[in-house]
Amino acid sequence: MYQDGLGVPQSNAEAVKWYLKAAEQGNVRAQFKLGLMYQNGEGVEKDLKSAAEWLMKAASQGNENARRNLAKIKGAAG
Repeated sequence: MYQDGLGVPQSNAEAVKWYLKAAEQGNVRAQFKLGLMYQNGEGVEKDLKSAAEWLMKAASQGNENARRNLAKIKGAAG
């Protein structure tokens, strides 16, 4: 909701806060979105290591978009 400003003021920093809470509880969508936020530096400083960690968690639960973004990160690093 915060990332898109749906019913609340748009705030990437607030979105990261709530994605983190859900991601830590194993929510695959939140893990993926949090990985993207770190990958793109939205609401947090860009951090490809943290992005890869969250995308890996989402990918391990079958999220194909996470796998694709993880491959991009690894390709950029390699």
